[in-house]
Order: sequence, then C-alpha cells, then structure tokens
Amino acid sequence: MFKVLSTSDESVHFEKTLLCAHHGWGKTTQAIHVQEKYGKTLIISLEGGLKSLSLVSIDVIPVSSWTGEHDPDNGVYSFRGAMSMITGEEFKSMGYKAIFIDSVTELSDQLMEHLEDKHKDNRNTFDKWGDNSRSMIGALKWIRDLDMHVVCTCLLAEEEDDNGQTTYWPMVKGGKVSKQIPALFDHVFCGKRHTEEENGVLTVTRYLATDQVKGYYAKARDPRQRLRPIEKCDDITVLFSKMQMTDAEWAKQQLKQTDNTVVVEEK
Repeated sequence: MFKVLSTSDESVHFEKTLLCAHHGWGKTTQAIHVQEKYGKTLIISLEGGLKSLSLVSIDVIPVSSWTGEHDPDNGVYSFRGAMSMITGEEFKSMGYKAIFIDSVTELSDQLMEHLEDKHKDNRNTFDKWGDNSRSMIGALKWIRDLDMHVVCTCLLAEEEDDNGQTTYWPMVKGGKVSKQIPALFDHVFCGKRHTEEENGVLTVTRYLATDQVKGYYAKARDPRQRLRPIEKCDDITVLFSKMQMTDAEWAKQQLKQTDNTVVVEEK
C-alpha cells in the first residue's frame, strides 16, 4: 500500500526546538510555558535544578547517568533506561504532548563519563570520540523524532572564529558534535540577558535570537517569516504562536501593536 503524508498534516508540525542560553536566562522555566500551551509534559531532568518549577506540577524523570543504575521504584534513573520507558506501551497511554530535555549539556557530560570508563584501556582516543559523536547525535535524533513536541535546552559555549569574532554554539563534548546539533532541530533559539541601570534600579530584559545574528547560530523554520532576527521575549511558546497563527489572526494582532524593533547592545 502506497501511503504518504502531506506537509499540511497536523502530525508533521510538532515543534522540535533547541533552546541555548547561558546560566540564568530561564531555560528550565520554559517547561511551564510548554505545558500551558501544549498540555501534559514530561521533563527529563539531568541537571537537578528544578527549584524554579516548584510552584507547578510537571512530571519529571531525574536522570543521573547515561547507562548506569536504573531503578524507578527507588527514584533512580539512567538516560538509556528512561528512553526504554518512553518506548513502552504504558508511556503511549499516558497522554504526553511534549517532552522537555534539560539539558543536552549535562547529557553530553554523562555520556562522556560513560565513555571514559568504557574506553579506559583503549589508547586510541579516536574510538572514544567517534563513539561520542554517534551516541550523542543518535540519541538526539531519537528524541527529536518522537511523535510529540520536543524542547531541548543547552548551555552556550563561546568560540572565536578566524576573523576574531565571537560565535556561540551548543556546549557539548566534541567540537564537531556541537556544530552538528543545530541541524537536527526545526528551531534553534538562543537566549540573551541584557541588564540596564537607571536611577540605581537594575532592569533585566530577556531576548531570543531566531536567526544567525551577532554570532548566534540560531534559526527558525518560519514559512511566513514573522519572527524578527532578535525577539524581545522570555517565553518560547510566544514565538510558536506567532508562527502558527492564521493570516487573519496575524493581521488582527498587528493592528493592535506598534513597531517594537529590537536592538540589543553588545556587552
């Protein structure tokens, strides 16, 4: 039987997003917005820093290793064990609409810890780094291809290019892996905090880069081209809503707004 999907089918349009930012931007709290917009969300937490979510109820699996001890009855989970749980029929029946991986940086650290042990007697370091690339990219592709909305967070690493310009990439083990990761996702948003002081009062404003500007390797699959290269925004689901609006909804919203072109100063 020859059966195809259409690019207009709803099942084709799950949001697959990577959110990169330095500490303190508010990456973890995006899980609140994701659950509010899409429904029941599962957090795969590798960082352990969930205090910012303590006032809401979101399901979480706290992962402490790549492939170590996995004992859910006692609250101990490995990443590979958690992925096995997600492939089961029980998971499919629980009605999750989104999965939130926090964070890819910590996942990479756990993978490297596993590989250091696996290859401890192997003098050929190329084997370890090749294993790292295959395992990391394979895991992220598997997560991305789940039939639900996917958001992965990641710290940003700063690099200097051949022209002396600062560029920003996902912070993971392995330079080649870092450059490959953005290509795996539909959207790569890069967060930036900007602090201003006026009359002794500090104001912090958060922005999201949605395109390759100011050294950020961001992107958005935005067929109607509604997103600005830098959005004054601290909620990624606002950007999803902008992209998903019908033309009539978008036109109506534009009538209510003034032009708020964003200019972000360099630190």
